[in-house]
Amino acid sequence: MTNTKDKKNAIIVSLLIAVVAMAIGYAALSSQLTINGTAEVTSTWDVKMTSISEGTKSNTSGVESTAVVNSADLEGNTTATFDVSFQTPGDCVEFDIVVTNSGSLDAKLANVTATATDGSEGPLELTEAKGINYEITIDGQSTEEAKESTITNGGDTQTVHVKVYWDQTATEVPANATKKLLVNLEYVQA
Repeated sequence: MTNTKDKKNAIIVSLLIAVVAMAIGYAALSSQLTINGTAEVTSTWDVKMTSISEGTKSNTSGVESTAVVNSADLEGNTTATFDVSFQTPGDCVEFDIVVTNSGSLDAKLANVTATATDGSEGPLELTEAKGINYEITIDGQSTEEAKESTITNGGDTQTVHVKVYWDQTATEVPANATKKLLVNLEYVQA
């Protein structure tokens, strides 16, 4: 009988040890783990229009033009406005906008929004038959093709070329003889 009693006691002690070990294991696994530390981001985002210059003018009698970068633009100086007045069909003015990446992150063009207006409520078409038209290219590419290119960090640039012209074949003054253009460039991290 002592043999069976010893076996029972050994089983009871083993079970108690197992329960205590499981309780300690559960307590250890369910305790809250706290990790303290700090991370510092040293990257900078600085992609903006740095200049606008008037390029070629053709048929320039009476052509008046202005172009400005909206330096107070909250999106980071990536909006420009153009205001051009023409006298005769065939008048043309071209502008070059330089966009510079002075930050430490590579950037790529995500979207180009160009809105023409004559001061009324709604936007106008950028191009219209026998009217005042705008064409936008970036480094010699269409805006869609330019979305594939990257402006690397540290001072790389892109040149946005804006051509404003009155269709040469026009024989009458278009309904919207005056248009203002707002060009917004949206860049994202490459």
